[in-house]
Amino acid sequence: MNRYFIIFLVLVSFFLANEVAFSEVTSSDKLIEKKTNSPASKTPSESKKLNLANIDVSGGDSELKKNIELHMPVTIPTCTADRGEVRQFFSTVKKNLRKASRALGYYDSEFRSGGAIVKGCWKLRLRITQGKPTRVVSQNIRVIGEGKNDELFRRTLKELPYKKGDIFNHQKYTDFKTQLSEATQALGYFDAEFEQHSVKVNPVLHQASVNLILNTGKRYRYGEVTVDQKVLKNGVIKNFLILKKGKLYQTEDLIKQQQLLQKSGYYQLIKVEVLRDKIKNFTVPVHITLTSKKRNAIKYKVGYGSDTGARVSAELNRRWTGSKGKQLKAKVQAAQNLSGISLQLTSPRKNPEDDILVYNFDWKQDRNDDIESQSINFGGKYTRKLSSDWIQSASIELLLDKTQVDGEEPNKSTLLLFGVGLDKTKADNLLYPKDGWRFSFGLKGAVRGAISDQNVIQLNASAKRILTFGSGRLLGRAKLGLSKVDDFNSLPKSLRFFAGGGISVRGYSFESLGDTNKDDQVIGGKHLIELSLEYQYPITDDWGVATFIDAGNAFSDFKDTKLKVGVGFGARWRSPIGPVRIDLGFPKGDLKEPHLYLSVGSDL
Repeated sequence: MNRYFIIFLVLVSFFLANEVAFSEVTSSDKLIEKKTNSPASKTPSESKKLNLANIDVSGGDSELKKNIELHMPVTIPTCTADRGEVRQFFSTVKKNLRKASRALGYYDSEFRSGGAIVKGCWKLRLRITQGKPTRVVSQNIRVIGEGKNDELFRRTLKELPYKKGDIFNHQKYTDFKTQLSEATQALGYFDAEFEQHSVKVNPVLHQASVNLILNTGKRYRYGEVTVDQKVLKNGVIKNFLILKKGKLYQTEDLIKQQQLLQKSGYYQLIKVEVLRDKIKNFTVPVHITLTSKKRNAIKYKVGYGSDTGARVSAELNRRWTGSKGKQLKAKVQAAQNLSGISLQLTSPRKNPEDDILVYNFDWKQDRNDDIESQSINFGGKYTRKLSSDWIQSASIELLLDKTQVDGEEPNKSTLLLFGVGLDKTKADNLLYPKDGWRFSFGLKGAVRGAISDQNVIQLNASAKRILTFGSGRLLGRAKLGLSKVDDFNSLPKSLRFFAGGGISVRGYSFESLGDTNKDDQVIGGKHLIELSLEYQYPITDDWGVATFIDAGNAFSDFKDTKLKVGVGFGARWRSPIGPVRIDLGFPKGDLKEPHLYLSVGSDL
């Protein structure tokens, strides 16, 4: 008998030297009532080393399995770890498994663990028996106090975290509670508190009841708003402040305030501070610190454009001319086709966020192969933004022009033009929209005898649409121009319509389409129609290809309307300064006359 007992001990010792197994079965708890917080998750090291033990987790659905893996200890035993280290590892695992399971509503899950040395390395096992889920049988979630009828809270309470019968997921409770807390801070309910915030769980009946009551307390208002800056006088800087003493607090106002000051162009650094430590009588002071930009900015440019030809230019931006905040921009350009000098003085209005008044002076020499003009234009334009985001404009300008068709006598013209306009752009991204549109409408005219030497009325309308189509973008464009004039031959070149070029009908040269005279020279037209359809397909994040078809022409009689058609393809680059388009266009049916175009700027 002793001999068999000794043999038995030897076999047991050999087995223990090569395998260790551990098992744990979680037991159901009695009725639990507690404040629930989101379990802290620990992410195990994802760096796989050859000397780490292998861990196999099985059983349970994918969500539970993933949450349990996230709760694994950071330190994983090595292949050569002793049994004590492995036991300690599983001991740590046991502490986290129940938390991971309960977080997803499984209060009676069972976990069995074990391990063995296989080919010199530990292979650890974790088996999950998921159990019956705990479901939400009731939820009492309310907002009380002064803010109970605020739109933000009402909108939040329309989408409660659970429906009756849902599995109780702790994270949804925590997220919803956080959402309510963030709303109180965004609206200035700084004394808000949860009068009740508990979850009752009965793991025996597998039921959960949620109780969450937020008392908003009193809403705070803005106190004194002080500004530290050295550019504008006090009366002008006040026009840039949307934060007013006594106005109800909301975080959105702070963001808008910073954006408005940034948009003004005066300041490099903008700091908006809410002085919570100086709250008094339910008001919170705000202090704004503004660091100005350099007063003058000068740029020199050398380039080429299909409408200007080779060009060189210099620009001066004087960000403020004095304490009233007027801004001056000056530009000088010398180019093959379009040279000129322009001055633009912008005056801030009482509501600078939505209103702007610009005075301008332009001298321009504009020529193509057949027609040339020299003009002086000065006047003013007022624009304002409506609540619907439409932008209205009204303008008055005096145009002194001399237009000459090659080989003919020049025609001089004086026009006092009055104009109105309407414009709106809507897009998911203004620089690289996947879905968006723009509509623009303008009407201007002159009356004979009111400084003008003839009657002129002209309408311009354009529309653009961009939408996602398959893996790429579909771009549509349409433009319409209509004129009624006493004498077309005396009409300045800048008021005549021409077609052709990179932003018109590709496949034709810039301003090469329009009515012609007896010498077959293009003199433009009274009316214009342009249509375009383009498809862009991405190749990489920054590069794509495009194919297009354009149609259009300028003409003076609708009976003689003959739209020219161009087709082609191109490349698109998302550059740091915006979209860059390189196109090769051909007149329809004539592949022997390619035209290359390069343009930069938003597609809208």
